[in-house]
Amino acid sequence: MKHITKSFRLVASAFYRIAYKLHHKLFLRPQPQLRVPVFIVGSYLAGGAGKTPFTIWLAKHFQEQGKKIAILCHSAAWDEFIMIERKFQSAKSTQIKVFATKNRYKTAKEIQDKFDIILCDDGFEDSRFTGAHRICLDWQEPPQSIASLLPSGPFRSLKQDHDETEIIHLDCVGNNGHCVNSPAINFSIESITNFAAGKPLTATAICGLGNPKRFVEDIRTFGINVEKAIVRRDHDKRFHQIVQAELAQDKNIVISQKDACRLQQSLLAHPKLHTAIQKITVSDNILKKLL
Repeated sequence: MKHITKSFRLVASAFYRIAYKLHHKLFLRPQPQLRVPVFIVGSYLAGGAGKTPFTIWLAKHFQEQGKKIAILCHSAAWDEFIMIERKFQSAKSTQIKVFATKNRYKTAKEIQDKFDIILCDDGFEDSRFTGAHRICLDWQEPPQSIASLLPSGPFRSLKQDHDETEIIHLDCVGNNGHCVNSPAINFSIESITNFAAGKPLTATAICGLGNPKRFVEDIRTFGINVEKAIVRRDHDKRFHQIVQAELAQDKNIVISQKDACRLQQSLLAHPKLHTAIQKITVSDNILKKLL
């Protein structure tokens, strides 16, 4: 049965590959370069690479320089839009603005004269952005075979689909990760709400991220005893119902900051609901690679 499932997924990946190439040929042909710098934070991974947290980090850097920044999210990633918007609620409205759009290039073209920098959260495969600074968050070697593509594997595109000379590769590592080279970015859990470090806590991890396994490992490293993990799909609109059902059983629950964006404030205030606050540590030489 496993062999049949694997074969089916491989065939599905082959069809995905055909659709990917056709879509790019018909709809994502390179377009005229925009008049302002465009930074695209992406990854070969379909999800779970840390694109949104790093987008926020990069936006803060440009904000400190006094730049006017437009951050573009895909409208389907509504929780990421909320997460970024909340991070910059206190920022001057004229300095940072977050857009949810189905067409990043069209939106970028329309607003380019109003901002100093356009920053895309994802959009790594959008080949319309000629001359963009493409940042790739790497957790492993770039994929090169069809078996690595969705749904057989976790990747959306292959190494040969991109001009590697245009890509800035940044090695990433998590709490328990190891990197051959010194990592450019380290993702870790800084704190967990409603939790005192050093005290025992047994909880259910509910995760709607692209890499739930890494999230569970990270909170275990922080000291949480994870007795059960519930995995939901990315951008899950039923996430709040799942959380409510577990809380009704008097369970402690740990969720990510992104997943917290799917919940009402009244639910976030529940004493048994814990949000893992992520910390990003970026190497000193990273800005030299980016600018």
